[in-house]
Amino acid sequence: MGVLQAHGLNMNHIKNYNSIFTLKNFSIAEYHYVEGRETLPEFSHNHKEYEFIIPLKTIPLLVYDKACYIGEVGYIYPVNPFTEHGIVYPLDKSACIDITIDFDFMEEIKSQMGVSNHYFYTRFNVPPAFMDVIREFQNEYSKEKPDEFRLENLARLIATTMAEVGLSENADNRRPEKKYRKNIKQMILYMYNNFQNENLDIADLAEMSGYSVAYFTKAFKAYMNDTPVVHLNKLRISEAKALMYAGDVSCTDIYKKVGYRNLSSFTEAFKRVTGLTPSAFKETYIGA
Repeated sequence: MGVLQAHGLNMNHIKNYNSIFTLKNFSIAEYHYVEGRETLPEFSHNHKEYEFIIPLKTIPLLVYDKACYIGEVGYIYPVNPFTEHGIVYPLDKSACIDITIDFDFMEEIKSQMGVSNHYFYTRFNVPPAFMDVIREFQNEYSKEKPDEFRLENLARLIATTMAEVGLSENADNRRPEKKYRKNIKQMILYMYNNFQNENLDIADLAEMSGYSVAYFTKAFKAYMNDTPVVHLNKLRISEAKALMYAGDVSCTDIYKKVGYRNLSSFTEAFKRVTGLTPSAFKETYIGA
């Protein structure tokens, strides 16, 4: 079951997962794409299983119900059963965890919580210490003689936690499909590949797209539901969160790696996007 059943045994990208841990009703697959090699055209599909995509590094474009989103680090992107979804663009700088849960198993959990009629309508924050539980599951599964009872309990804990957090507000925040604009899509990819450049300028992007700044901003927002400036900040803050989770760089040095000119502008943008300062985010969600 899980990711293999939901996505098909013969899917080329399935065999490239770094790890796939599968129980009867639950699976966790982890993928770190290889720089310079991994590409994936728009992969649109649906299945009966619940699916949860957790970016470990920014995913340039996710498609859900034909509307487009950036896959930001620090969020869980839920997919309800039989909902069209997919990934677009080269992914050679991306990484993600994919959790797939049997329909009946998740419905049982929802019923026990009294939220049978609720659906996962929007992304939600990765709960504090949640990644530690996922690592516990992966580590236990990797043992020569894994404890099946412990694995089942960890799987239920992961699924229940996502239901508790993701179904806490039964509000439909999905947005409708937006008109496809080829030039805007190309600019999204360009921004993804160049957001570390502190001199990246929206006027230059507009000129590259062949639009005026005003029309470029309008068209971009129609496609992504964000202005180019907001989208650029989301890219940079997503990368900052990835660096925090990896623990490779201190908060005071991260701004240099994600395209901000100084620490104060980085801190201001981080708080505007996440509601927390970088140090508060790290303490709350990473525990370091």
